[in-house]
Amino acid sequence: MNNKRYAFIIMVMLVSLLGCQPTTFTFYKGASAVDMDAVSLTAARQGVQHWQDLYVTVDYRVKQQGRTFDIEGDLTFSDNPKLLYTHVRDLKLKAFFVDKDLRVVKYLDIARTLSTNLEAATGFSKSLQLPDEAVALTFGYEGVFVDSDPEQPSSHSVWKLPKRSS
Repeated sequence: MNNKRYAFIIMVMLVSLLGCQPTTFTFYKGASAVDMDAVSLTAARQGVQHWQDLYVTVDYRVKQQGRTFDIEGDLTFSDNPKLLYTHVRDLKLKAFFVDKDLRVVKYLDIARTLSTNLEAATGFSKSLQLPDEAVALTFGYEGVFVDSDPEQPSSHSVWKLPKRSS
């Protein structure tokens, strides 16, 4: 096999392998969460905590030991979408960890629903290492609600996410 062909095969293999590697989640890093309800990570919280928005409700418990942060709970849907839609096509719930200026320093998807009845609960349990700059937590989401009315089906995209700089 000649050298050019061998180099081409190696390059194709490397590109294929690198294309399959997980990426670091930095899409929202540095985004502003000023308009979002953030909860201090230092405040002692016992039992179930509650976070609610127009479309989403989150009941959760946290446990923090040093920089290890564990969160578990349930994602449900608020009354508003239940009145207007029949199900959710896809919705991702995200946890955003912010610094003292309410800028995102880390985030992760903590729950996802796919073609789910709006009465269903979606459980989640995640653990992560917090960056030193993280001082508060807030939630966000993005998704699509659907009304399956046979005469006039419709869908509606919703989101509540930190604002990224343009």
